[in-house]
Amino acid sequence: MSYRPFLGLVPLAPVDHLILPDLRQAIADFLFLPVKILPTRPLPPQTHHPGRNQYYSTQLLDYLLNDEHGEDPFRILGITAADLYIPIFTFVFGEAQLDGKAAIISTFRPGAGAGEVKPSRSLLLSRLIKLSLHELGHTFGLPHCRQDGCLMGFAANLEKLDQKKTGLCKYCLILLDDYFQSLQDL
Repeated sequence: MSYRPFLGLVPLAPVDHLILPDLRQAIADFLFLPVKILPTRPLPPQTHHPGRNQYYSTQLLDYLLNDEHGEDPFRILGITAADLYIPIFTFVFGEAQLDGKAAIISTFRPGAGAGEVKPSRSLLLSRLIKLSLHELGHTFGLPHCRQDGCLMGFAANLEKLDQKKTGLCKYCLILLDDYFQSLQDL
């Protein structure tokens, strides 16, 4: 039996499970990879910073990699409703390992957890799709891009996130195609 690579979508409690099927489908359609929703995992308490009341996303990436999923996903995308941070930023929407296996996103700020106006379901899903594809793009070796509207552009706030298109510029598309081509050559 041959192995078919798939992406594992890992809910980290708390998370709204109603968004997972739509997110799974959007990622699968964009990357042409099967996506499986894996069992929900708890947020490890050691990743929580009490003073910030946030979770350290880099430690969560390690947690995702060291967790036994029972299967071996090609890439792992964690999703949580908890607020995420890295020490040099007040918050992050997500984080990924550049040319690595793991990425994570949070619904907290895109979903108005920080006091913003609560978005419609379609706007929230649009934001989460962009964040997911952006962070997964990093796992495929794509850096931040400076082309206007490119999905791989850095977004420091919701306004910038909403301005992004759900697509890659020509340059990033070539890099992604080259990445997948190199896998076929192995």
